[in-house]
Amino acid sequence: MKPRGIREKILFPIIVLMTVLSVFAILRVQFITQKIGRHYEETMVNREKEEFVDLIKDARSVDDFLRSYAPVLAAQGYEYRVSTDEKEVARSNGFVKEYEIRGNDIVFSRNDPGYWGFRYYHRPWNAELILLRYFPQISAMKRELNANTSVFLFSVLLMILAVMIILRKNLIEPLRSIMHRIGRGECAVPTDVSELDELIDVINDALATAEMRHLQATTLHNIAVSLNEDQSLDELMERILEQSRILIHAELSAIALYDESGNFSHLRVYGLDREEARKRIGRLPSGEGILKLMKFSMVPVRINDLQAHPAYSGRFPDGHPEIRNFLGYPIFSRDGRPLGALYFANKHTGGFTEEDEEVLMAIASDVAVAIQRISETRDLERFKQIIESAFDVIVVTDPEGNITYVNHAFQEITGYHPGDVIGENPRILKSGLHDDSFYRELWETITSGRPWKGEFINKKKDGELYNASAVIFPLFDEAGKVQNYISIQRDITEEKKLYEQLLRAQKMEAIGTLAGGIAHDFNNILSAILGYSEILMDKIPDDEKLKKAVDIIGKSARRGASLAGKILSVTRKEKLELKVVELNRIVEETLELLRRSIPRDIEIRVSLERDLPPVKVDPVQIQQVVMNLAINARDAMPNGGVLAIETSSVGRENGAANGIQDKNGFLKLSISDTGKGISRDMQSKIFDPFFTTKEQGKGTGLGLYIVHSVVTNHGGYINLYSEPDRGTRFNIYLPAYKGEIEEDPVPSIEELKGDGTVLVIDDEEDLRELVKDFLEPLGYRVLLASDGKEGLKVFRKMRERIDLVILDMIMPGMNGAEVFQQMRSLVPGVKVLLCSGYSHEGLAGIKELIQGGAAGFIQKPFSRLTIARQVRDAILP
Repeated sequence: MKPRGIREKILFPIIVLMTVLSVFAILRVQFITQKIGRHYEETMVNREKEEFVDLIKDARSVDDFLRSYAPVLAAQGYEYRVSTDEKEVARSNGFVKEYEIRGNDIVFSRNDPGYWGFRYYHRPWNAELILLRYFPQISAMKRELNANTSVFLFSVLLMILAVMIILRKNLIEPLRSIMHRIGRGECAVPTDVSELDELIDVINDALATAEMRHLQATTLHNIAVSLNEDQSLDELMERILEQSRILIHAELSAIALYDESGNFSHLRVYGLDREEARKRIGRLPSGEGILKLMKFSMVPVRINDLQAHPAYSGRFPDGHPEIRNFLGYPIFSRDGRPLGALYFANKHTGGFTEEDEEVLMAIASDVAVAIQRISETRDLERFKQIIESAFDVIVVTDPEGNITYVNHAFQEITGYHPGDVIGENPRILKSGLHDDSFYRELWETITSGRPWKGEFINKKKDGELYNASAVIFPLFDEAGKVQNYISIQRDITEEKKLYEQLLRAQKMEAIGTLAGGIAHDFNNILSAILGYSEILMDKIPDDEKLKKAVDIIGKSARRGASLAGKILSVTRKEKLELKVVELNRIVEETLELLRRSIPRDIEIRVSLERDLPPVKVDPVQIQQVVMNLAINARDAMPNGGVLAIETSSVGRENGAANGIQDKNGFLKLSISDTGKGISRDMQSKIFDPFFTTKEQGKGTGLGLYIVHSVVTNHGGYINLYSEPDRGTRFNIYLPAYKGEIEEDPVPSIEELKGDGTVLVIDDEEDLRELVKDFLEPLGYRVLLASDGKEGLKVFRKMRERIDLVILDMIMPGMNGAEVFQQMRSLVPGVKVLLCSGYSHEGLAGIKELIQGGAAGFIQKPFSRLTIARQVRDAILP
C-alpha cells in the first residue's frame, strides 16, 4: 500500500480535529445560549404569570374574569384561550393555532418564536387558562444569540483556513521544495524554520554521504568490471589508478608490483608525467624511505604529516613533487604472499581517513585477484603455447573417453585435423594389431586411478602405421572424481627402426667377434695348406694324378680362404680388395657358375645395359652377392619359374632418397624371381643373421645377411619388393666410379727373388715353416721365432743382420704390437711386415702401427706370390 503524505498524515488530521472541536464548541455555545434564552423566557413569562394569577384569584368566575379583564388583556397584546373540562370556553381572535407547552407550563408558538406565555389551571373554576403575547425582548435576544453563534462559527472557519495556510506555507511548501530538490539530486535550501533547517542539514549530509557511497559503489563496480576485462598488466594498473583516485581524492596515485626478490618489477604512477618526472628527477622511485617502510611493514600505512614522520629522509629528490600526506595499502596474493602496494598522496581535502583505508582494502582485494588472474592467464597462455609447440602428441578426453582436445603435434603425426576428432573416441587410431585384452587392461588401469605406460602401434589417417610410446593418466576434480584423461604420446617409429638397427648391429658385432676368431684360426690353417700345395705343385714330377690331387688341395684351400674372407668381410674384419671393374663382367662370370646349379625348369633372363660406367668393388664379394641372391631365388621356385638379372644406370637422386650422396650416380643390379614371395612381417627380418624361412638343415640364415653387409660395405644399399605368391625383387645400388678399369700385372717368380735376412715371429709352427719354405728358394735367409719373447731375443742378438721382420699380431703372452714397439726402441728404423688372419682394418691397432712406421701388412692366408712381393717391396723400398 502506498504510504500517505503530509496532507493525509498531518493537515487533514489537524483540520478534522479543529472541525470537531469547533463543532463541539458551537454546539456547546448553542446549548448555553438556548439555556440562557430559555431561562430568560421563563423569567419573563413567570413574572407575567404572577401578575395574572393575582388577577384571576380576584375574579369570582371565568365569565367575571373575561368581562373584567378581556379588554385589558387585549389592550396589553395578550391572546387567550379558556377551557373547562377539556372544552374551549373562550378564545381571542389572534390566538395561535399551533403552540407547545413545556413541562413547567411555559407555552410558546411553533410558528412565531416571539409569542410566549403560560398555562394556568385554576381549580376553583376547574378551568385552564392559556395566555400568549409577543415578547420583542426574547426575539431580539434570540437574534443576538444566533448572530453570535454565526460569528463564532465563521471565526472557527477562518481559524481553520488560517491554520491551513500557515501549515501550507511553513510546512507543506518547504517540504515540497525539499523533496523536489532532493528528487532532482540537489541539496535542499534553508526555509527559515529552524526545525526544518535542522532536518535539511541532516538530509543534505545524508544525501552527500549517499552520493559518496554511490560514487564509491559505482567506482568499485567499474573497477571490478575493468579487472575482469581482457587487458594487459599495464592497462590494468592504469585503470585501477584512474578509478581509485576518484574515490580517494588524491593528487597522486601509484601502484607497484614486487618481483621474487622484493624489488619493484612494475611501477605505474597517475597524476604525474612520467617522462617529465624522469627528466626532472632522473629516475622513478625505487622503493626507499616511506615506500621501503610500506614494503617491509606489510600493513596499511597512513601518514597525514609526512615530513614529521620518522621514516621521512629529510628531503625529496630535486624535481620530486612535494608530498604532504600519504596512504599506502599492501596487495597480497590468496596465499598471503606480498604482490605489491597501492600508494596515494596529497589528498585534496584534509588528511586520509579510516574510510579511505576501507575503500583501499576493497580495491586491493580486487586488484590482487586481477593481478593473479592476469599472471595465471599469462602462464596458461604460455603453457598452452608450450603444449601446442610440443613434439609429443597430447590428447585430452572426458571421463567417457571422448576426445575434447588435441594439440598441433597430433595433426602433424596422425594427419587428423582437430575438427575431425573432437567428440570422437581415440579408437579411430586403432591399427588392429592389439587384441581386446590389451585395451581392457589399459582401461582398467586408468579407471582405477593409476597411470598406464606402454606402446601402441597406431594407424594414421592415410592408413600408415606408426609406433607410439604413451603414458595415460586420470585428472581428478576437487571432489576426487575423474574429470579428464590425459594421454601423452611420442612417435617412436624412427627410434624403433634405429633400435632394430642397433640390435642388428649388436648381433653383427657378436657374430663378427665369433666368426672373426674362427676365420682367423681358419686362415692360419689354410695358409699352410694353400702354401704347401703351391710348393708341392712345383716340386712333384710331371705326374698327372699327383698334380691333380695337389690342385684339388689348393682349390679347396682357396675356397676355404674365400669362405673365411666372406666371413671377415661380413664382420668388417676383412680388407676389401677393391678394383675398378665392369659390373656386367662380374655378372657374366657368375652366370657361368650359376647355370650349372640352376635347374632347367627355371628360365634365366638376363638384361644387361651396355656402356655402363665402371664400379670400384671387390669382385669376389660382389660375385658372392649375385650367387647368394640367385640361389635364394632358385629355392623360392621349387616348381620352376623365371630368374631375371638386370643392370642399369640410375641418377644420384636414388641415393639421396636413402641418405647416400654420390655425384656420379649409381648402377642398379636387379635380381628377381617369380617364386613364393615374402610376407610383410618377414620382410623386416630377412637381413637379420641366422634368420631363415627354409626348413631346418637347408639354410644357415647368413646368405642375405652377408649380401646386406657386402653391399653396405661398398657404400651402396639394397631394396626389397615382394608380394606373397607373386615373387620377389632385390634392387642393389652401387656407386658408379669415374675412371679407367684396372688390370693388375702378374710378376714372375724370378722377378720376385731377392737377398736379405728375414726374421719370422709366429706362434703357428706350420706357418713359420711355410714362410721359410717360400722365401729361402727366392734367395732370402730366414730366422724363426715361436713367440714375442723369443723373437725379441733373436732380434737383440742379430739386429744388425736382420733386414726384415715378419711379425704375427695375435700371439699368446706378448702380442705383435708390444713386440713392434720394443723393436722400434732398439732399432728405430727397423722394417717390420705385420701379419694376421684379420685385415688391418678389422684388427685394432694395425692401422696405427703402419702409420707409426711398419713396412706393411700381409693377410693370411697368403700365396707365395703375395708374400714374395710384400717382402721384396719392404726390403727394397
